[in-house]
Amino acid sequence: MSLLSISSIGAAWLWAATVLGQTSPFTSVAVRPPDSSGHYRLVISGHFHGSSSNRSGYPAATLLAGLDTINALRPNVLLSTGDLFLDAEADIPRYRSVLFNRLNVPLFNAPGNHDAGPAYSEAFGPALQVVRMGADRILILDTERDNGSIKGDQLDTLRALVQGLNGRLFIVSHRPVWAEDDSNYSELFAGNTRSLVPGNYRTEVWPLLKDIEAPGQLFWISGSMAGRAPTSIFFQQHTPQVTFIQSAIRDELRDALLVADIGPDGVEWSVVSLTHSAVERPEVYNAAWWNDRIARPEPFNWRLLPYIVGVTITRIEFFYGLLVGALLVGLVGGLIRRARRSGSGA
Repeated sequence: MSLLSISSIGAAWLWAATVLGQTSPFTSVAVRPPDSSGHYRLVISGHFHGSSSNRSGYPAATLLAGLDTINALRPNVLLSTGDLFLDAEADIPRYRSVLFNRLNVPLFNAPGNHDAGPAYSEAFGPALQVVRMGADRILILDTERDNGSIKGDQLDTLRALVQGLNGRLFIVSHRPVWAEDDSNYSELFAGNTRSLVPGNYRTEVWPLLKDIEAPGQLFWISGSMAGRAPTSIFFQQHTPQVTFIQSAIRDELRDALLVADIGPDGVEWSVVSLTHSAVERPEVYNAAWWNDRIARPEPFNWRLLPYIVGVTITRIEFFYGLLVGALLVGLVGGLIRRARRSGSGA
């Protein structure tokens, strides 16, 4: 490795670790360090705008109803796995009034495809961030920036953090780039945002991660889960040192938060429902559990039919479809009448 590349890696690491600070750009709340015993807590979720049909410009109802729960958990950091907004440019003022100003915890977000754009970056600064928690690190990545690839300062920072890792590294990204070319996971998240061509995860990122040795641990937490997801959590230990996780809500009854209590003895994972529904331990929601549920979708609830019809016919897209259909019917009808007149005239 050349002196130039070593220098660039060191500079990127120093810049990310010291300049990007320990204060949330969303809530302006400072990160609370681990307590005297070394314990700290992370609360994790994503897709805070809820369903893709939510046109209100406000966060998911389940999230707003759970703000007291989040504040009561007193996390050292609240981590969003992306798609914080449905439309960042239009929704930022509303989010400030009903979410950011009501959260008493530091929030950090790994931008998703709905967050991308100049309005987001102008309001909240660069996406790449490193949060220090004692000997552990939290790396916030932007998987929209290079269409799913981890390049430039993001790759340099990741490399610097992984080399000689003795503590825990939590990577937070929107896209589960670790799943895209892996037959164990790719079909579970088939409807996710992804690039048309493979990124550099297999060629440049995974080679950095696969050689992590104990006591180092890596948890890669993402949040792009398509609407057919059967739960808010995916949790799979991939290797003894690497665990892949997804956490996101959809403004549904299943919405839940992932909680990590970290201390000298390890990481204790748990799930907190936002709707007071029964939940399992995160480790239950592994690839086998997901495969079983994806293969057996829930039966259609006919009681929801009036609601589904009502939602469909009140969407602007429905009226566009009617207009296009009417134009096509008129066009075809006109062609048929012209053909008949031509035939009778002959």
